[in-house]
Amino acid sequence: DYYQPEAYIPQRDIYIEKDAAINKEIDRLRLAATSALVSRQDVIVVASVSCIYGLGSPEDYRAMVIRIATGVPMSRDDLLRQLVTVQYERSDIAFERG
Repeated sequence: DYYQPEAYIPQRDIYIEKDAAINKEIDRLRLAATSALVSRQDVIVVASVSCIYGLGSPEDYRAMVIRIATGVPMSRDDLLRQLVTVQYERSDIAFERG
């Protein structure tokens, strides 16, 4: 992950805008670790305190999981309703994975 806070350099009258980028592989691994923490008993994760504070409660995480399985029927409308319930917003255009 990369984060550049906004800054101003008065000697040169330069303003640097805030910028952030998320490494998709790190994001995927972070999600996998969080999922393992709430679904298994044999998991140990070593992380900074600031990472742990952002996780939220296991109950809230479990409540926002949508279970989809091969061979189990689910209508498109039901899936869309569940996605909206867990705070997804509809966008007809998706240029990247997400």
